[in-house]
Amino acid sequence: MSSPNEGKVKNLQKKKFVLGILLVALAVSFYFGLQWLIFRWYYVSTDDAQVKGNLINLSAKVPGRVAKLWVEEGDAVQAGQILVELERKDYETARAQAQANWEMARQSLAQATTQLLLIRERVTKGIEAAEVSLREAQEALRFAQEDALLQAERVAKEMDRAEANLQSARARILEAKTTAENARKEFLRHEELFKNRFIAENARDAMETAWQVAESRYQLARENEREALAQLALAQANQRSVELKKQTIRISEETLRKAQVNLALAREERKQVLLQEKTIEVLQAKVRETEAALRMAEINLQETNIQSPIRGVVAKRFADQGQNVQPGQTLLVVNNPEEKWVVANVEETKVRRVRKGAGVRIEVDAFPGQTFEGQVEFIGSAALSEFALLPADNPSGNFVKITHRLPVRITVKDPQNHLKPGMMVVVAIAAH
Repeated sequence: MSSPNEGKVKNLQKKKFVLGILLVALAVSFYFGLQWLIFRWYYVSTDDAQVKGNLINLSAKVPGRVAKLWVEEGDAVQAGQILVELERKDYETARAQAQANWEMARQSLAQATTQLLLIRERVTKGIEAAEVSLREAQEALRFAQEDALLQAERVAKEMDRAEANLQSARARILEAKTTAENARKEFLRHEELFKNRFIAENARDAMETAWQVAESRYQLARENEREALAQLALAQANQRSVELKKQTIRISEETLRKAQVNLALAREERKQVLLQEKTIEVLQAKVRETEAALRMAEINLQETNIQSPIRGVVAKRFADQGQNVQPGQTLLVVNNPEEKWVVANVEETKVRRVRKGAGVRIEVDAFPGQTFEGQVEFIGSAALSEFALLPADNPSGNFVKITHRLPVRITVKDPQNHLKPGMMVVVAIAAH
């Protein structure tokens, strides 16, 4: 039998063992919790991220049957390489027909052009002479009109100036007459005061001088009035020159009318030229039409060869040799494995910590333990919900707040081309 002391020792040892385990568990939890907090502090992480790439759908632009299919899925292709060939016989025949139509239209145009030169040479000289006469008549009329306008403006200004001078002179006469009358009255009053010996002689002489000066100004104002009347009469006489200028205009207008009649008669001879020119315009349009049809036939013939626009890999094949295809029907999907990026949908509550150019760590389930490096290239300007097919508004009035996400585009370094478009990844963006 074990003694009571031995039981106590075992219980104590058991408690110490449990306590040690608890301390170790707490230490481990503290360590990993601290690591998690540090990671959350320095990084913005999300698993809502996907590898993206340029998947180019190659489709037929013209209908036809697949004559040759040169590639299979997974084949590497170069830019400009022919991947699919459609049957060319129908399009070669169409090009030959368009070529023949174009040649016939060009020959018809050349014949019509030769006839036009012969007709135009006969009537050109008469029309040119009539046009020269018309331009001379127009220039003479324009000169006469401008001269008459300038003369009328000059006479009108002279009339306005003469009338204004006359009114001003008459106003000055009234002012000078009033001043002279007042000066005379003042002189008579001072004369009476001088006789009664109330003022000195020099005061009476000063008033006499003022009266004489006022009388002189009054006479000068009257002389100015006579000069203004003379200027007004001269301006009225100059109005007759305006009538002479108008007579010159009427003569020029008559000359212009004669020149216009002569030009109209000369242009009557041009009807044949105009009709031939219209014929040539129609033939020119025919040539352009057939030329466009020829170019279209050549383009359609070229479109029977479907080329790769980029250097890359055939990702998917949708057509088989011998199959009839229609315009717009997808035949192949090509992509460049080196052109890829990651789009991470970051919660709006965290996107404020993301900055352009920030470093990114990328992990992929397909390659556990391997980390890819990247860099933030672009932060979306609108939430993903704004591009949804179904509207986010709830007209019923029952509102539930949902955290939306903004797309963040990330460039990724993958020299071995491990990452493929469509792969889901986990990103950790260095927080700002």
